[in-house]
Amino acid sequence: MRVGIIGFGSIGQRHYNNLMQYTKDIVILSKRKDIKDAMAVDNWRDFSSNKPFDIFFITNEPYKHVLTAKKCIKLNPRALFIEKPLSHQIKGLQSLAVALKLKNISAWVGYNFHFFHPLMEIKKLLQAEIVGKIYYLHISVGHDLRQWRPRDYRLNYAAKKNQGGGVTLDLIHEINYASWMLEEKLIPKAALIKKVSDLKINTEDCADSLFITKSGVPVSIHQDYLRMPMRRGLEIVGSKGSLRWNTDANNIIIQHKNKQAVKKIKADRNQMFKDELKYFFSLLEKHQFFTNIDEAIYDIYIIEKLKKYAKK
Repeated sequence: MRVGIIGFGSIGQRHYNNLMQYTKDIVILSKRKDIKDAMAVDNWRDFSSNKPFDIFFITNEPYKHVLTAKKCIKLNPRALFIEKPLSHQIKGLQSLAVALKLKNISAWVGYNFHFFHPLMEIKKLLQAEIVGKIYYLHISVGHDLRQWRPRDYRLNYAAKKNQGGGVTLDLIHEINYASWMLEEKLIPKAALIKKVSDLKINTEDCADSLFITKSGVPVSIHQDYLRMPMRRGLEIVGSKGSLRWNTDANNIIIQHKNKQAVKKIKADRNQMFKDELKYFFSLLEKHQFFTNIDEAIYDIYIIEKLKKYAKK
């Protein structure tokens, strides 16, 4: 099985290392000069000359995803694995979805938090109605951009609006996993999205967004490039009690009136990516078309809608 990886930043390198248990036949396309012990080229002509490819991992900057995917489609792979966000804009996404389906090329957008053990456990608890009828869900994520992208955050795509930067896209996981956890689409209602810090970026570094689900559950999501140290967390309140979790300890705390239960969940970050790959390859083994691209397109639609609300 031959795999091509396009883009070799931190996520491309992580996938490369985890892919080694599936195949050693990996070709990398990257401008980096520090790649060792791997087959790497720095231009498309040399890269594509290694065809046929079975799978492409598209892990370059978000604004390049659609164009890169369309170039990969011409090489007739079995599947594409595209890192989130699917793109920096909604334009061109439906035509990409159509092109993939016409060529029977499967596509998976990398929402790895579907495989994060604490969130998987919380979803199971909600399905078991541990807090009863859900009254509201609040999610928060904050990560200081200077610590997150330490090489020079000002040169990273995160700092550039036209490359898909900004917290709403860069931290799209929170918007996506809220819908996945509740098993309902989020309907955007309002947003405050702006730059509040002195970071040298031309994108937003802080966003607070409000949603409602079809069944009427209010959802609020906070995202920022500012918090030190990094933290993810959520709180869910329902008719029987409440549930809260954050990455500080990865404890799930369930409160029922005066009774409290604490569930400690092992949270191995790299295992999350390994489990995602395992799932991806299990789908490939079925030799049937699969895709979550419509889900990813809807997430981009949500963000564009939120940004319009924020301008009003």
